[in-house]
Amino acid sequence: MQFKPHWLVLICAVVFTAFYNAPFYKAIEEYVGFGQPLLMVKLAFLLLLVNHLLISLFSFRFALKPFLIFLFFAAAFSSYFMNAYGTLIDKHMLQNAMETDVNEVRGLLSVSLLIHTLIFFVVPVAILYFVRIKWPPGFRKITHWLLPIVADIALVLLLALTSYDEMASTFRNHRDIKDMVVPVSSVSALVSVGNKAVAAQFPVEYQQKGLDAKVSPAASERDKPNLVVFVLGETARADHFTLNGYDRDTTPRLNALAAEPDSNLVNFPKASSCGTATAFSVPCMFSWVTRSDYDESVAKNSDNLLDIMVRAGIDASWLDNQSGCKDMCNRIPTSKPETPALCKGEYCEDLVLIDGARKVIDKNGKNDQFLVLHQLGSHGPEYYKRSKPDQKVFKPECESNELQSCDQQTIINAYDNSIRVTDDMLGQTVDMLKSLSSRYNVAMVYMSDHGESLGEHGLYLHGIPYLVAPEEQTHVPFVMWLSDGFQKANHIDMACLAKEAQKPVSQDNLFSSLLGMMNVQTKMIQPDLNLFSDCRSG
Repeated sequence: MQFKPHWLVLICAVVFTAFYNAPFYKAIEEYVGFGQPLLMVKLAFLLLLVNHLLISLFSFRFALKPFLIFLFFAAAFSSYFMNAYGTLIDKHMLQNAMETDVNEVRGLLSVSLLIHTLIFFVVPVAILYFVRIKWPPGFRKITHWLLPIVADIALVLLLALTSYDEMASTFRNHRDIKDMVVPVSSVSALVSVGNKAVAAQFPVEYQQKGLDAKVSPAASERDKPNLVVFVLGETARADHFTLNGYDRDTTPRLNALAAEPDSNLVNFPKASSCGTATAFSVPCMFSWVTRSDYDESVAKNSDNLLDIMVRAGIDASWLDNQSGCKDMCNRIPTSKPETPALCKGEYCEDLVLIDGARKVIDKNGKNDQFLVLHQLGSHGPEYYKRSKPDQKVFKPECESNELQSCDQQTIINAYDNSIRVTDDMLGQTVDMLKSLSSRYNVAMVYMSDHGESLGEHGLYLHGIPYLVAPEEQTHVPFVMWLSDGFQKANHIDMACLAKEAQKPVSQDNLFSSLLGMMNVQTKMIQPDLNLFSDCRSG
């Protein structure tokens, strides 16, 4: 087969537009509807122009074929995950994918992904291999390259001028549409991540924060030091906690703690996340920068919550059963506990974190201690692997990573079983802390990094851009358990804290609240974000 370059560009643009953009067409059908057929045609034509323009920019010798191979690769994988899970491809999703580990990647592999890759990547690339491009001679190369680009830009401007109001309204009211344009969305995301990688080679000057930090009163001035365990949850959504009104018994241990006379458990039912993916939420949770002003380069190049605690004299440690701390634990002791009985197969159970925590606590001295236990939690899509056979209360389960092929109730069953496992881990964390109450004033804080979609609105997993993300991905569980000794030694008014807990809160509250909880005094604490500011009894 032999084609002139402009014909190959047009054919490939039509192929991408016609066969790789089902989510885009489904979205405009839902948002625009067949009541506005002309607008639907204009949007589809705009998609074709954008794809044609993208390919035309690289339609010169030695670049066109390699670029098309890259586009088919990006489009094949983007279209699969968008169709299968309803995910959108933006810079945060791509960054999250790049920072994942081998086990998480393995959990996404499936027969349907293989078949999709063969059809939408291998086949077109094989055909492309046999295509010969007849390049024009001399100066005509430039005109053949430039004219299609000019034509595309002119047609896009014409569409904008003649249909601005209706098209602008559609994109303004449904911002997720732009992230459904394949393969442009993938290229845009890659450029953003690439720019970030380049910027990382010229990092902003590291900022020290909380230079005035100190613990007052100091641990040596109290009968016992404080020991706080922060359990960093994974992919847990608040509306699947019985504690928050869910009609299934997913949190029996937490409910039992809440039902005790003069309960030491405080639940925050209206908590929201900073982001919808671990790569965004975790740095945001530990940074002094709030979500509205969040800048990753600032968060990762300045002292965070843990650094300031260490500066104040607190022993801070990070124990990980996940894919890392996203640079938040770079300057404190970090470990990935492994206990043979709890690490069979691909993953370790989260209980391994408790074993690791005991060893860290025993090793550390008499200073106040703050431990982060980073869970595997309810990480998907293989929720069924997060619980053992004797922990499976809700049946049958979806035992596949191809969630779109499962009945939604079986997906929910597997997910809810994973929540029960988290609940048991939290209960056992409290048990461990109680056993240490003769040596420390003990407390536990639990909060998930983000939520999860389980088929609602045709969406699965997480990572939808925050502005359009459903509540299932942003409403997260947030719980505190403060022992009697911790309350008394740190003058915590539990009735006041319980009242504060009924107000809307977010991960923005963590930085100031956890520093306040540990009696750190620094100008970095924002009183309006410190949940303990008005709840000190003395």
